[in-house]
Amino acid sequence: MTKRIQTFSKIFLELPWVIKILEWAKVYSPPGFSGVSLHNVISFVVKETQKDNLTTRANSVSFSLFLSIFPAIIFLFTLLPLFTFVQDYTIMLSNQLEGVIPKSAHDYIFTIITDITAIKRDGLLSLGAFLALFFSSNGMLTLMSGFDKAYHQTFKKRYWLKTWLIALALTLVLSFLLIISLFLMVVEDLLLNYMREVLHISETLLISFSIFNWVFAIFMVYTGISLIYTFGPSMHRRTRFINIGSIIATILSLLTSLGFSYFINNFGRYNEIYGSIGALMVMMIWIQFNSFILLVGFELNVSVAVHKSLRYQKKQNAIV
Repeated sequence: MTKRIQTFSKIFLELPWVIKILEWAKVYSPPGFSGVSLHNVISFVVKETQKDNLTTRANSVSFSLFLSIFPAIIFLFTLLPLFTFVQDYTIMLSNQLEGVIPKSAHDYIFTIITDITAIKRDGLLSLGAFLALFFSSNGMLTLMSGFDKAYHQTFKKRYWLKTWLIALALTLVLSFLLIISLFLMVVEDLLLNYMREVLHISETLLISFSIFNWVFAIFMVYTGISLIYTFGPSMHRRTRFINIGSIIATILSLLTSLGFSYFINNFGRYNEIYGSIGALMVMMIWIQFNSFILLVGFELNVSVAVHKSLRYQKKQNAIV
C-alpha cells in the first residue's frame, strides 16, 4: 500500500502543471509571510505535523479545554443574574448561538444553563470562579506545552512558574474577552428593539448594526487567538498581533464551526443512537477540530519565524 502511494505521488509530482505550481510556490511569498516562500511554509507545516503528531497534541488540548467548559458555564451564568436589567438573557444568547454550534451540543449546554439559572445559588459564584480558573489555566498550560519546539534560534527555555503565570494571565484576559462577547450578544436584541421601537431607525441601519456586532465578535475571536500566539510560545521574538497564523486559524475555526454545525444538524444521528451522550460526543469533536486548527495556525507562524531566523543567520555568516 505504501509503495503504491509513493509511486502515485512520484507520478503526480512529475505532471507538468504540478511542476509549474511548485515552481511558482517556491518564489511566491503571500502577504504576512515576511518574504518566506509559500512552498517553504507548507513543507515545514506538513513535516512538523508528521513529526510532532499534531492529532495527538490536539487530543490532549481538547480534553483539557473540555474539562474547563462546565465550570466556566457555572461561573458565567451564575454571574449574569446580577445584571438585573437584562431579562431572558439565556433565550437571547441561545438565539445568537443557534446555528453556530451543533444543535445537539447547543441544546445540551442550554439545558445545563437553564438549570443553573433557575435557582439562585450564591455559593456557586465563588466555587465556579475557582473551578473555571483552575481548569481553564490547566487547559492553557496544555496548549502552551503543545507550542514547545526544539529550534533554539527561534525558541528559548521558560521556567515552570513563569509559564504558569502566563497561562493564568492569558486565561483571565480571554475570560474577560468572553464575558464582553457574551454580554454584547445578550444585549444586542435589547438594543435592536430599542432602536426599532423608540428611535424608529430604518431596517437598513438595524441590519448594519447586526453585521457590525458579528464583525466585532469575529474580531474578538481573532484577538483571543492572536494573544495566545503572541504570549503562549516561549520565543526570542514575540509574534506580532497581526499574523498569518491567527488570520488562518480564525477563518478556519469559523468555517469549521458553521460547516460542522450544518452537517450535524442535517445529517448527524447522534441523538437517535446515543441520546444525551451524543451531545457530549459532538461537543468533544467540535473542540478537537478547533484545537487542531489552533495548532495548525501556530505551526504557520513557527514556519515563518524559523525561516526568518535561518535567513538572518545566513546573512550574519556571510558577513563574517
